Amino acid sequence: MILRADFHIHSCLSPCGDLDMSPAAIAGRAKACGLDAVAITDHNSARHAPAFAEACAAAGLRALYGAEATTAEEAHVLCLFDDAGRAFRFGEWLYGLLPGVVCVPEKMGDQPVVNRFDEIEQTLDLYLGAATEVPLTDLCGEVLSRGGLFIPSHVDRPVTSLLSQLGRIPDLPYDAIEVSPHYDRRRDPAGLRGRHAMLRSSDGHRIDEIGRGWTVLDPEEFSVAGIRDALRRLAAAQAKDPDAGLPPPPAH
Repeated sequence: MILRADFHIHSCLSPCGDLDMSPAAIAGRAKACGLDAVAITDHNSARHAPAFAEACAAAGLRALYGAEATTAEEAHVLCLFDDAGRAFRFGEWLYGLLPGVVCVPEKMGDQPVVNRFDEIEQTLDLYLGAATEVPLTDLCGEVLSRGGLFIPSHVDRPVTSLLSQLGRIPDLPYDAIEVSPHYDRRRDPAGLRGRHAMLRSSDGHRIDEIGRGWTVLDPEEFSVAGIRDALRRLAAAQAKDPDAGLPPPPAH
């Protein structure tokens, strides 16, 4: 199968996400944009995994589930699973590693958990934008041991990326690396090309940002194993053609 995939989208649960980014609204917008496979990746939580599974099934979309974890080094990493329950449990583990910083919505943003019908069921108390206490190497081992995909986020960005926080991309068993929607391979001072499969995602925080970045993948089956194999093929293709699987960056 050939899929146009965006595996980095924030819902209203992320304190930086717009309140109209409910699981149902995200699924509807993704379908309208011509995406085939999507993931909600809120900061340090996967509480929206069950509602997103329902919304994507109703919209006819394939979905991964997980979180954008913030390591102890303050680097962001996508942690993705093909099972909503497994993602939910991982998110609870991650949430338990946050510092005891209480979210003040007026200053930090709202953190509502909503159901498929956009009804608020609860709000999370701890500030999800904080760094957890888990180092990058430990997070990698945890995600892989739980059967997930481990993908450093927006590695070309000057903040909250492996390059900004560590000055390099450590040698770990990443499934891919992600670049921001505006990454342009022709301006690549960090030498990112050819090291791992490269994904482009939207990192959408608002409805109109969904669809601004995606990657074309060809998994034989839609599962962690199938996507991992597709990422290996993408890496091989990108070694010959750096633009393989990637749309052009949007106009600035």
